[in-house]
Amino acid sequence: MVFTVTLNPAVDRTLFVERLRTDSSNRVRREARYAGGKGIDVSRALASMGVPTVALGFVGGFDGKEFEGRLLNEGVACDFTRISGEIRTNVIIHDEESGHETALLASGPEIQPVELMEFIEKLERLSDARYLVVSGSLPRGLTPAVYRRVIQVGNDRGARTVLDASGEALRLGIRARPSVIKPNRSELAELAGRELADVAAIVGFCRELQDQVPTVLVSLGPDGIVMVESGRALHARPPKVEVKSTVGAGDCAVAGFLHGLIRDESPAGCLRRAVASGTAATLNDGTGLCRPEDVARLVEQVTVEEV
Repeated sequence: MVFTVTLNPAVDRTLFVERLRTDSSNRVRREARYAGGKGIDVSRALASMGVPTVALGFVGGFDGKEFEGRLLNEGVACDFTRISGEIRTNVIIHDEESGHETALLASGPEIQPVELMEFIEKLERLSDARYLVVSGSLPRGLTPAVYRRVIQVGNDRGARTVLDASGEALRLGIRARPSVIKPNRSELAELAGRELADVAAIVGFCRELQDQVPTVLVSLGPDGIVMVESGRALHARPPKVEVKSTVGAGDCAVAGFLHGLIRDESPAGCLRRAVASGTAATLNDGTGLCRPEDVARLVEQVTVEEV
């Protein structure tokens, strides 16, 4: 079973306008609402691939009920910790003329210490966690040290842990020795404290992390993903596609990588599936994620080479 942890989930509300005009009224042509958050997107993508998954995190309020209902409709099992606050709502404005998106991201509720401990105790009771994905931002009331604790609990429960975070949350989370991390180029450079100008520099720094993290996936946007493991470094590049939105692409890449692991594919095969899944997500506007038929078509077009 794949469990995902999203500590600051949201209802994502995407508004489509013909052209966004500031200091003016804008008529909304259509609207879409989704259950959002990085770990949530991983669970949604996995469910579309036929992989059983359970979403964990904090949920509260009337919008929290809508949030859970949307996940259940997509085949994602939920085991959230209830909180007194209201789940946040993010607003994404999609300019159809330019293709640009403007995201208005709410800070979310403040998590109380007792709610945090209820969540940790739930984690400690997990009995069938094969993989535990920890990703996304932190809500008010929690510090980056929480990610380190969550990774430790996952490791103790025998799960392969995946961390997709940035800044101090990534730095502290690595100290708990996750199985996989997936920073992007800028997040990795921040962790390194220096510029990583090319793939060789990226691979070199990832080698420095090998004693703490067995597998490092570095997303390079349209240039694909670099994977560094002991004894190998691979660079997978996607085919050229018409990009409609990049929302959720990194999360779909994580889901694709896990799907490859579950299918017992080779490291190159897992990486190829990750890139295909992330690329498939860009074919959909708003917060629509990858579709299995697109992944199946794109996976054969991904090129992988040793670096």
